[in-house]
Amino acid sequence: MYTINIRGKMNPKDQQMVKLELIFFKTGYARVPKVLNVTGLLKNWDAKSQCFKLGTPDATTKNKLLFDIRTKYLHVIDTWESEGRNWSPVELSHCFDEIIQSKPEVKIKSVAQMIDSLIVRFEDKKRIKNGQIVDSTNNAKKYKQIKRSLSEFTKAKYEKAFSTYYFADITEKFLLDYAFWIKETGIKNGNKGGLTSKLRRLRAICNYAYKEGMYGVNMDAFLCLGDDIKWPETTSKAVSDKVIEKIANIDRTLFSKTEQFHLDLFLFSYYTGGMANVDVCNLTWDLVEEDRIVYERIKFPKTAKPILLKKAKDIMKKYIGKCYANYVFPVFTQKHTTTSKKSTRVKQLSQRLSKTLTKACNMLGIPDNITWYSARGSFISKMVDAGNNPYVVAEMAGNSPMTIYKHYYKNTKRDEIKQEMEAMF
Repeated sequence: MYTINIRGKMNPKDQQMVKLELIFFKTGYARVPKVLNVTGLLKNWDAKSQCFKLGTPDATTKNKLLFDIRTKYLHVIDTWESEGRNWSPVELSHCFDEIIQSKPEVKIKSVAQMIDSLIVRFEDKKRIKNGQIVDSTNNAKKYKQIKRSLSEFTKAKYEKAFSTYYFADITEKFLLDYAFWIKETGIKNGNKGGLTSKLRRLRAICNYAYKEGMYGVNMDAFLCLGDDIKWPETTSKAVSDKVIEKIANIDRTLFSKTEQFHLDLFLFSYYTGGMANVDVCNLTWDLVEEDRIVYERIKFPKTAKPILLKKAKDIMKKYIGKCYANYVFPVFTQKHTTTSKKSTRVKQLSQRLSKTLTKACNMLGIPDNITWYSARGSFISKMVDAGNNPYVVAEMAGNSPMTIYKHYYKNTKRDEIKQEMEAMF
């Protein structure tokens, strides 16, 4: 007498998943288990029928796969029995090893479960930047936000819990419906609803799942979104060096000490290769050399090496002895112990600094909308227009030459060029 059964039990690596085994039995021999490369949710497994419950995600596909595997072994037994062969369960369990091992494991996770695993991954992820520990809690927050958005969408559109959705459910129709819902919600709130960022975040989740071999992922489905998933063309916020000069020479007595600090930070960014706000705030003295600053950009895996000008040095000297720890500027305090708290502080400071710049522009009669971000484009544009090698400019800014032209460069000498052309032609 012989039997081949399929046994399902809780997977010790993931208690929500089922671990499936073939159980080979023959009278006179001990039972031999063999793990199958098929899995699913434990709650969807029916021990009595030895298959996945009908109506659960991918039940038909997985049950057919299990049936086919069991049938192959039974066919081998029939052949061996007809030949009069004295076989053992151990021998039978190994007869298809090469075939079974060559098949990829069928992994089943809901989209929500995948997002949760990514949140944990980013919450635990740490790296060293400029000698400081930087975590990825901000990324974790973004994945929590997309999960919340998707939950609201499936409830509003389909009256279903997002927890019931699997990657096979992320179809073209689902994506188009989600994009429309984001737009519709954004209109009600007077904004764009974060359309592109949410769609790209969902695509990233699906891409993670695809790389992990998750069942049902269709990356081609995102092609239906067209331009909705593409970042819009960016316009450089660069201003001419004449505008920067006016801001640098403005009457400081008309500004509070805090506002003067804002002006200093903006000008320092401009003088140091267009250093980003987060990099200025996190700048420490150990990154400062005699004639240059060498630092890893916080948001990008790039190293910037701006030349340290006298004007930048003079600004730095103002704040010696006024800063927490080894920071160059008095932005952070002992309260800012995490990356998240630092990020919030930088965001608040940037908003206040932009208000100070608006005040300065109004006083000077400057029509341009200037923000802290303008320092980067203004530096790059000035250096390129002055005829400096783009590779040298890119090194100081911590970008590639292609990036500085695509996102930051703006012809600030248009009027001068026009005058020259009028004379030429």
